[in-house]
Amino acid sequence: MNDYDVARLTEVLRGDGYERTENPDEADLVLINTCSVREKAEAKVASAAGRYREWKHKPGAVLAIGGCVAQQEGAKLLKRIPHADLTFGPDQIKNVPSLLQRVRAERQRIATTAVIDVEDYTFLDADPQPSDVKVSALVTIQKGCDNHCAFCIVPATRGREVSRPADEVVAEVQRFVALGAREVTLIGQNVNSYHAIGTDDDFAELLARVDGVAGLERLRFTTSHPKDFTPQVARAFRDLRTLGSWLHLPVQSGSSRTLKRMVRGYTREEYLEKVEYVRQLVPDISLTTDIIVGYPGESAEDFAETLSLLERVEFDSIYSFEYSERPETPALKLKLYDDVSAEIKAERLQEVQRLQRGITARRFSRYVGQEVEVLVEGESRASRTQACGRTRGNHMVNFHLGAAKSPAELAGQLVGVTIEAARTNTLVGRWVGRAGAAA
Repeated sequence: MNDYDVARLTEVLRGDGYERTENPDEADLVLINTCSVREKAEAKVASAAGRYREWKHKPGAVLAIGGCVAQQEGAKLLKRIPHADLTFGPDQIKNVPSLLQRVRAERQRIATTAVIDVEDYTFLDADPQPSDVKVSALVTIQKGCDNHCAFCIVPATRGREVSRPADEVVAEVQRFVALGAREVTLIGQNVNSYHAIGTDDDFAELLARVDGVAGLERLRFTTSHPKDFTPQVARAFRDLRTLGSWLHLPVQSGSSRTLKRMVRGYTREEYLEKVEYVRQLVPDISLTTDIIVGYPGESAEDFAETLSLLERVEFDSIYSFEYSERPETPALKLKLYDDVSAEIKAERLQEVQRLQRGITARRFSRYVGQEVEVLVEGESRASRTQACGRTRGNHMVNFHLGAAKSPAELAGQLVGVTIEAARTNTLVGRWVGRAGAAA
């Protein structure tokens, strides 16, 4: 979501006469976009801003801080970071040029946390230049969230849930594809609760409409709330041509008792039923998830259930975190005090990650010796002589090329790659030509 916001900020500022530079010494404006979902990410804001303290001595230099930390802290952030000139929340992206004009004209520091009412909210249409568009593009379908999971700060910083009109979503996908994108990821705080069409399952219908966009090769979405994940969406993985075989379905805990205190709206058993159903439809689907350890009141038995769920589901990979208190969350209002010690949290996180490393290694090893279909993204970070891309299951593949090919030549193409080895988080292989039997 932050990547998408940065792209829209770039476009809005470009319309006001700015050009983006990667060299701060050339910049008149430095803008830091922030996240407050995790405490560690929030702590990085002051550190990041501190790097521009000397830069601020440049005549006319403006330092702005946007995103969810700015929404959460407002004017308090200006006190913490005295060399910052402007803070603004996510709803104010389209107003950033006028806010910057006020900062310069009035020579005053401004903090705005205004949230646009659901009834008045309109989405910014992407207006990328051809050079901005890569093989893969992000398209937002909603903002905000009406769930109030006890640990989550998103409803406080992003506001109430608003779904984007389906025609706007499809038109934006078409715009990206026309400029060269071959893969699109639909994003939102909870895409499964999308509700702008009026059918029995709006999100499944939206997926079907996007699937019909000519020139689109791959479709993905993130992120999903398990309580709203429907059989219709599960069947879309089987039925839609472009929908990749990857599902990120954050479980957070394997204990029904903990899930109830998290106010997640489902039990361990209900989660497993949904996973088993989608695997019946697409046996080789890649599943990923989020895990929180050390949630208030989490007992050794609760934690053991999380470990057993990881073993049973066998996710391809996970994102795992220690619980940290976030302001304005239901957990604090419910007085769910952070009663699991830092030492126990650290031990549990290490145990989760150790278990998952073994599961990931087993899951990745199933591809060794097989030919897979890869959508090429470009040059590999691992080596300039290799290309990289992703499988339908969203696995990153670094692969060797024939002598007559270059990563740039293959970017945006579907190719066949024989997997020769599995690394910790990636697969390694060699190019065997255009995707055929692999598809």
